[in-house]
Amino acid sequence: MWDSNAGRGPPRLVKESQGKCVSGLKYVCLSDLHLGADYSVLTWMDPDGSTSLVKPSSTLEAFGVALREYVAALSGPDLPVLILMGDVLDLGLSSTGAVVQALKLFIQALFPAHQPAVFSSQVLCIPGNHDHHLWRAAQDQYFLDKLDTTWDQKFIPDLPQHSHLFSQDLMNCNLLTQVMRKYPNLKDASVNICYPNLGLSSPGGERVIVLHHGHYIDAMYRALSLLNVQLRGPDSRPKTAAQLERENGPWIDFLWSGLGGSGAVARDITTLYETSRSALASHAFSQQLGQLLLTQLAKGFGVGAETEVTHGLTVTNLVKGLVDLTLVRSAELERDSYSTVLSATAIADLRWYLGGPVRRQLVDEGPAGAKADVDLSFIFGHTHKPFTGELSVTGYTRPVAVYNTGGWVMDQPTMAPTQGAAAILIDDAMNLGSLRLFNDSLNGTSPAVHVCGVGGFRDADNPLLETMNGALLATTGPWQAFTTEASAALTTHARVLLRNSLDAVIRS
Repeated sequence: MWDSNAGRGPPRLVKESQGKCVSGLKYVCLSDLHLGADYSVLTWMDPDGSTSLVKPSSTLEAFGVALREYVAALSGPDLPVLILMGDVLDLGLSSTGAVVQALKLFIQALFPAHQPAVFSSQVLCIPGNHDHHLWRAAQDQYFLDKLDTTWDQKFIPDLPQHSHLFSQDLMNCNLLTQVMRKYPNLKDASVNICYPNLGLSSPGGERVIVLHHGHYIDAMYRALSLLNVQLRGPDSRPKTAAQLERENGPWIDFLWSGLGGSGAVARDITTLYETSRSALASHAFSQQLGQLLLTQLAKGFGVGAETEVTHGLTVTNLVKGLVDLTLVRSAELERDSYSTVLSATAIADLRWYLGGPVRRQLVDEGPAGAKADVDLSFIFGHTHKPFTGELSVTGYTRPVAVYNTGGWVMDQPTMAPTQGAAAILIDDAMNLGSLRLFNDSLNGTSPAVHVCGVGGFRDADNPLLETMNGALLATTGPWQAFTTEASAALTTHARVLLRNSLDAVIRS
C-alpha cells in the first residue's frame, strides 16, 4: 500500500520542470524530536549510556549543518517557515529544565548566530501528546488576552477547544517564543500554536494540506472517547476536533504531558514504557503502570482509588481498564508490525480521522468548503515510522496523499527497518516532498538520505521532487556526515536501551 521509495528523480537542480515553474520553498516540517529525553538520538550519549544536555550531540550538529545548506539551496527570496509538529519537547517524561536546555541546543543548530538565516524567525507549532502542555498554556493565555473584550458580554466564552484550521496567528507559544528571543539574532522571533490541526491552502483552495501530530489517530489518546462509546453507543463517537479534545485532552495531560515534573513516578513510568515498547509488555506491566497512575491521582488530585465514577465503575476499574485497552494492546499491535508502517487497525483509524473530524473541519472552516474533489494531503508523525502513500477515504473523490515524519528516538532496543525520521517540505504551490533522513541500521548499513513522493499522478505533476533531488546532490557531503553520525547514535542508543530494558524486567 505505502510506497516509501517513490519520487527518486534524476539528481539535477532545476528551476523549471516539464514546463512548470518551480516555486520557492515555503515550509519545512519536523516532528517527534523529543528534545530533553535520554532516548532521543539528538541527545548526546556516551557509549556507556551516560547523557548530557549541556553539549550538542554530533548528530544534532551534523543535522543542523546539512539541513541549513539544503534549505538554502531550495529557498527563494522569502525564508521558509519551520513547522514543529508535536513531541518536539519531551515534556511528558522529562523535566521542563531539561527540555528547555535541549531546546537551546536545537535553536543554536538551526538558527546559529553570525550566519545567514535560512529559516524565518516566525515558527509554527502543533503540540502532540508529549508536549500537550504547550496547548494548555496557549489556551489560558488566549483566554486572558480576550478577557477585557469579553468582560461585558452576557456570558464569558469558555477556553477555545481548538484553533481555527487556517489561522496561524491567534495563539502564541510563550515558552518557545521566549527561548528563541534570548538570542540577539532572533529578538523578533515568535512561535504560534495551531491545535490539533493546521491547514494550508493554495490561493484558489483547490489544493489543501492538513497537518496533525498524529496522537488522535492512536487509540491510546482517544481512550475516554472509546470509553464513552462503550457506555453510550457508537453514535457518541467524536465527530469534530473540538469534541476529541474536550473528551480526551485531560486524559492526555494526566497520562503523559505533565509527568516530567513528577519525580520518581515519572521515572518509573518511563522505564515501564520502554519495557512495553521492547516487546516485553505483560499483565504485570499493566498492573504496575495502573498502580502508578492511581498513586499520581491520589497525590495530585486527592482522588481515591475506590471513588465511583459511574454505574458502579470505580477509579481503579477505569484506570486499569484504560491502560489495558490502550497502552498495552497498542504495544502488542506494534510488536507485530515492526516490518510495516501501520497496522490494519491504525489504517482504519486514519481513515476515520480524515473522513470524520478533518472533513468536518474542512467543511466548516476551509476555503474549499464542502467540495469533495479537493486535492488533500495529510502530514502527521507520532508513529516514529516515516512513510508516504495514498489512501482512499470516504468523503473525498481523490485519494488522500499521506506523509509521515517518523521520529528521532530509539524507544525499543531492536533495529527495525521501518523506524526512522523524515522532514516534509512544502513549496509555494503546495507541492510536497519527503526528505527521508534516516532509518535504523541493518547489518551495520544505514540508508542514505533520499527524496520520496507518494507515487502515481501526484509525483508526475510534482516539480518539487526533482528540485529536492538536485539540492540533495549539491549537498552530498554534509548529508553523508549526518548519516554517519545518526547511524552511530542509533546503535549506541539501541544497545543502552536493551541493557536497561533487560535490567527493568529482572527487577520486576
